[in-house]
Amino acid sequence: MSAVVALLENIDFKSMGKNDLRDQLKTIRDNEGMTFVDIGRQCGYSSSTISQFVHHGKTSTELESAVISFLEARYEQPEAQVEYTDEIGIYPTTEFKGVLGFCEDMRLRQKMGVVIGHPGTGKTTAIREFCERTEGAVYIEAFTSMRMQDLLSIMAEASGTELKRGSNYAKVQQLIGAMRNKELMFVIDEAEYLKKWDVDKFEILRKIWDNTSVPILLCGTHDLEEILTRGNGKDNLAQLYRRKYMMKLEGIKEKEVREILKRYNITREAANHLVAAAIDVRHGGLGNFVELLELCLEAAEGSEISIEIVKDAKKYKLMF
Repeated sequence: MSAVVALLENIDFKSMGKNDLRDQLKTIRDNEGMTFVDIGRQCGYSSSTISQFVHHGKTSTELESAVISFLEARYEQPEAQVEYTDEIGIYPTTEFKGVLGFCEDMRLRQKMGVVIGHPGTGKTTAIREFCERTEGAVYIEAFTSMRMQDLLSIMAEASGTELKRGSNYAKVQQLIGAMRNKELMFVIDEAEYLKKWDVDKFEILRKIWDNTSVPILLCGTHDLEEILTRGNGKDNLAQLYRRKYMMKLEGIKEKEVREILKRYNITREAANHLVAAAIDVRHGGLGNFVELLELCLEAAEGSEISIEIVKDAKKYKLMF
């Protein structure tokens, strides 16, 4: 029984037996270009588990329930829409709203916080939005060649002071004096780049917070978590580590992606491929999804986004 027939007849997947479910997954793999890796990711199981189910019938109640949920979401009849959009904006996902809330909590409680997530999970979008909405919140983007003096100068400018010549110690003391009683918060993106040969910048930030209670939030990949946990092998960050609060992003969920895609004129098969890209947090996640969707909208020029357009967008993106 093909997936197309199942859709047209509006079949209740819950009433299907094991073999019918296996046939559905085979059809999706053979006719729609999804791999068992993609299917397993959306079902919450490994590709080998899906393969064992499809080829050998090895199953469990939990696995069959997950497959049924996957099929129901995949072939859900779309709601009637008056008009589609071709605009891409900020998507207020659960994690996006969670980061905003976490940042605000750190600000109100005057704490040091850390946001960790793979590239493309929406960290930068969320913290930039928080800084734009919040008076006194200063966004700082770290980079590989950033010196201690660079970091201190940026913080000093936000504090309304100009650092005098002297040692880093003298500059830090001047900065601490300037920051006291100021309604400030520093949000440092790509904070893993603060480590070059040592972890001194992290220690300076910790001392500034200790002496001013100005909230500081570090945002970065899992490399940042490794640095905060282990230091650089010679120096550790135990004093900072025990002071910080941490939020980890897992990436957008399938249901949220499908809700986003309801705004666009897109075929079901094309949507399924974009869903797979969005929830693949180790290969760009939400960031990759947004870039692909943008390319698809440009190529469609107001028409329906087809699977061919999605595939062409993937090929084009790999060129750059």
